[in-house]
Amino acid sequence: MSEIFISYKREDEARVGRLVKALGGAGLSVWWDRSLPGGESWREQIQTALLAAKCVIVVWTNESVGATGDFVRDEASQAKRRGVLVPVMLDKVDPPLGFGEIQAINLTHWKGSSRDPFFMDLCAAVAAKAEGRPVPPGKGPMKRMLRRLTYSGVASAIGFGVLAFGLDLFKAQEQVCGVALLQPQISDVCGMLGLGARPTKIERLAWEGREPGSCADLRAHIGRFPQGAFRGHAEGLLAVKRVTQEEIWEPGSHRLVLFAGQGTVPTANEASAQSAALARAQTSAERLCRGFAATMQYRVTSAKPAAQIWNCEEVLGGVVCGFEGEAACGLLVRKVQEFETCGP
Repeated sequence: MSEIFISYKREDEARVGRLVKALGGAGLSVWWDRSLPGGESWREQIQTALLAAKCVIVVWTNESVGATGDFVRDEASQAKRRGVLVPVMLDKVDPPLGFGEIQAINLTHWKGSSRDPFFMDLCAAVAAKAEGRPVPPGKGPMKRMLRRLTYSGVASAIGFGVLAFGLDLFKAQEQVCGVALLQPQISDVCGMLGLGARPTKIERLAWEGREPGSCADLRAHIGRFPQGAFRGHAEGLLAVKRVTQEEIWEPGSHRLVLFAGQGTVPTANEASAQSAALARAQTSAERLCRGFAATMQYRVTSAKPAAQIWNCEEVLGGVVCGFEGEAACGLLVRKVQEFETCGP
């Protein structure tokens, strides 16, 4: 029985066949379901090979992570429980739920070369699983970044990166990604490749564009980039937020019941009598509004009587009027608004 089992979706057979051929050329013993002998139980043979394999390569593609990829996900789950799973990506897809914490080897740009650094990472991971050793850190992402820097003409950054490979891998990533030349382009490339704890270009621009001191912007950034490079910094700023209060006065209004009695001095007509009644009621309206606003919560800006039901009579050859109505109070209403500040 072969040491390596490949789990894949039938629609990806051609691409997986190229991978099987390359692994065989690298001296690795590979089993996949195309090698099933005729006449034997298909599913039983697959299960036997899966359980016997010392390493299981699962191939994540648009097909295998889709709705019809149940068998692939089931085989991957069994391999994960046994600790022999090595995932690879042939398409730019997100791993299914439950597999995101296992870093997949990115073969989306692989052209079939056995000298490709990502394919070499796969061979190293397979060998480690088969021998029961920890999987070594991948070198493909760093080499791809250095190749891109070469295309950009950053010769000094390349030299620095080559020297960095002799150091601890993470420290090397930090040093290469932090080289002073052509920033922030180099840092953006590192962020895209997941190296050196650098932000992606999208996250960097979002961080630079936030409003200084805004706690809401920090929360929004964490929500948008939950695993982002600036998450720790954002949480630190939120942890020391300052809350201040500011008194503001907003326009408002209130209406109070107002009665105005008939006057004692008749006027020539009803219109003039009503005007006189409103003038007499002005003092009452102001008194009512001031009484209502006799707290620290309100300030009176205006008071105006408004008639709803008129009561007019003819007296001594003239007209007197009173009314039932309202005192319309114009107010300023006190409110206390809290402001959060996070950072300078």
